[in-house]
Amino acid sequence: MRHLLTASVLLLATACGTNEQSTGEIFGAPDADPDLELARSAFETRGTLLLDNGSLLTFQGVETGDGVDVNVELSGMSLSAKTNDAGMVLDGFATDTLEPTLITAEDRAAMARLAAALEAEFYPSIAHVTTKAEYDAVRAMTPAEERLFSAVEGLWSQWPASTPLNFDIGSAEIERGVTEVHYYADNAYYMGGSHDCWDCDWWDADCTDYKRIGHAFDGCNHGNSGTSCSGTQFTVDAVNHDQCVRTSKHGGHSLASAWCDDQFASCIDDEASADSADYDWRGSSNYNNCPTSWAGADDGCDVHCQFKDSDCQ
Repeated sequence: MRHLLTASVLLLATACGTNEQSTGEIFGAPDADPDLELARSAFETRGTLLLDNGSLLTFQGVETGDGVDVNVELSGMSLSAKTNDAGMVLDGFATDTLEPTLITAEDRAAMARLAAALEAEFYPSIAHVTTKAEYDAVRAMTPAEERLFSAVEGLWSQWPASTPLNFDIGSAEIERGVTEVHYYADNAYYMGGSHDCWDCDWWDADCTDYKRIGHAFDGCNHGNSGTSCSGTQFTVDAVNHDQCVRTSKHGGHSLASAWCDDQFASCIDDEASADSADYDWRGSSNYNNCPTSWAGADDGCDVHCQFKDSDCQ
């Protein structure tokens, strides 16, 4: 039975604790999940994932007349993310009662597994890729697939247990709140991130650090609006959230720590609308070795080259 969102549900306020995610550089695609069933078409992607407890998680991403709808059902809970020109509406409720509910640690683990399974399908290895035409052939994704993946891994796989699942964010609010930093995703640039931890001032030394965008740092892909090693929704808010949940500064926090709820909330509109880079060269021979003719050539945003591509602005 689902935990319903009522006055009797206490906010989870976990203490500062260390995060034991791997610090190794991970640029390859994850392994395929044998329990994933996936059907991909031009306008819809749907499937199922058999979970370890024997239940079936179902998912769908589908283009509508004016946007994309994403729906996931698992363990008696229904999740949806509807995005169009008007903004984004998120919802989550107990399937049997239609009452609001909260995500649990078990739900998050299931969503993280789905994110990894989708990542293996949507982001295959580019070790053999040297040209942009080859990249497009290997990594082409439909709008439905992009939204499905970003909602699963950028939102629900790290959604805090103390945060309600219902949000309605208008397009004007999204436009004001999203600051992309693809331009800084080169091999040498270190970008500062900060959080308040409820008892720090912003940019206090105890709650501030500088890390490379998109590189492994207590879990891969620092600064991405999500948890994968492959996504490229690099934003200021995501940098700050990763600083809160991944660093050892001020003791460190777990991925869904309530100490970082405010930073996570700031990232929700980023996931909805932040652009992904056109080309991410980690995992190929072009990584940190891109042809300099690509810089500012109006041929797409290249990240993880040895230069800051002005196409990313």
